[in-house]
Amino acid sequence: MVSAYDRVVAGSNGIDLLAWVKGKDGQFCTEFLLSPRYLLGRAGPRRLRPLLRATIRHVRGIWQKHRDMNNPPVIEKLLRQQSALADFGTFAFGETRLEAILTEAARICAQCLDVPFAKICRYRAAEDDLKVVAGCGWQPGVVGSVVSAADKSTTQGRAYLTGEPVILEDISKNKSFALPAFYAAHGIVSTADVLIKGKAGPWGVLEVDSPAKRQFDQHDIVFLTGFANVVAEAVTTSERNANMRDAIEQMKLAIEEKDQLLAERESHEKRLLELQTELLHVSRLNAMGQMTAAIAHELNQPLAAIANYINAAKRTLNSSATDSKAVGQAQDMIASAEEQALRAGDIIKNLRNIVEKRETRRVPQNLGTVVKESLSAVLFGAADEKIDVEMHIDVDIPPVLIDKIQIQQILVNLARNSMEAMSGVRKRKLNVTAGAGDPGFANVTIRDTGPGLPKDVLDRLFQPFVTTKGSGMGLGLMICQTLAEANGGRIWYVKDLPVGTGFTFSVPIAGAAEKVPGGILLREVMAAPI
Repeated sequence: MVSAYDRVVAGSNGIDLLAWVKGKDGQFCTEFLLSPRYLLGRAGPRRLRPLLRATIRHVRGIWQKHRDMNNPPVIEKLLRQQSALADFGTFAFGETRLEAILTEAARICAQCLDVPFAKICRYRAAEDDLKVVAGCGWQPGVVGSVVSAADKSTTQGRAYLTGEPVILEDISKNKSFALPAFYAAHGIVSTADVLIKGKAGPWGVLEVDSPAKRQFDQHDIVFLTGFANVVAEAVTTSERNANMRDAIEQMKLAIEEKDQLLAERESHEKRLLELQTELLHVSRLNAMGQMTAAIAHELNQPLAAIANYINAAKRTLNSSATDSKAVGQAQDMIASAEEQALRAGDIIKNLRNIVEKRETRRVPQNLGTVVKESLSAVLFGAADEKIDVEMHIDVDIPPVLIDKIQIQQILVNLARNSMEAMSGVRKRKLNVTAGAGDPGFANVTIRDTGPGLPKDVLDRLFQPFVTTKGSGMGLGLMICQTLAEANGGRIWYVKDLPVGTGFTFSVPIAGAAEKVPGGILLREVMAAPI
């Protein structure tokens, strides 16, 4: 068992190298002899001296290692250094602040190597220098301010560029490096620099400094190098965690911004819906105003009939002949008056349903009945306009899931538009058909024999404020589209008609309604002119 190397000697000519090892029994147990012929054969003249130096370092390293294993102070020093590494690792991986990690690293290095000064320099690519970012023992104005050139003119720069430790045992004998001025203010005599190398490449330099002459041995350099590796890993972890925290903060800000935008959007949509509600109501009232004459004409008939029946009944009852026959005639007249009153009430009720504000209510309805009632409402007093109305209703259409009032308003809009469009033509024919459409839908088509629509408005038919009439608001078709979509259907212009204009809208069959995507729910509906 080898206990120690006694000595390492070089021959007087600097070429022969002899090293021997003494065992426990005091006898030589190993001998190395490197002859000039061997060295020249292996390396050649040009590489002879570097090979000699490398060989001497190797032998000295082996000798140092085995000698230190039997040296209690050295063993204690190594244990202390290993403990310092472990303590720093525990601290670094539990700390999130990079500045605190680097400051603690400098403090532990200085304490463990029994020197008062240590510092960590970080490379700055933009400035191409090494800036002191943390330290221990320095006067104010060093940490955070002092920089060194990141080239081989400084000890820090050489360690950073070469990756090899740079050691100055006595800076007064230094002739190779430019030393910073603050060294003199702190009385620095010895320095040692090692590279801090992260996973992405060199990060900076770890340096310890002593005001007394200090020979940093192999164990010190191994400790510094290992410590620099732990610092590099801690820096990488801290930067990664910082990036993750930044990403999380950015994500939080993005989520908050998204929530705010959604809240604003919801508020805008609510306000838009309110404005749309008011617009629809005003438009519907405007439509009712335009129908006033026809409404008054229609109401005059039952009201006049009521008055006539009541007067006739009064005259009958006031006559001298009050026999049972006269009483019966008066009762019949009063019954007729009652019918006319109910008829007037129905007219008022239908008009109120068209004008009032209400929520969307979709229930199964008979499409044919809805179409007929709608046309009856829109054709008040239309006899004078001499419009030939044709209606074709498929009796086999299943019930449709609609809001009756909304669909009636679509029909009123389209029918009134057709009637107005035909006011200037001789042949006035309004054709209304209701039948099967795409699977799960029923279609209603309204066609007229008017002049048709100009080509320049066909692509903008359903946009707001597009009209072909001087007195129109340009909202009717947009509202028809909104109402059709609110009921789960759609509306479109019928192309390639030989004459006039046609529109078709679809509504979902009640049995297939669950498979039909519903539209928006409106709180207001209308019947306005285009």
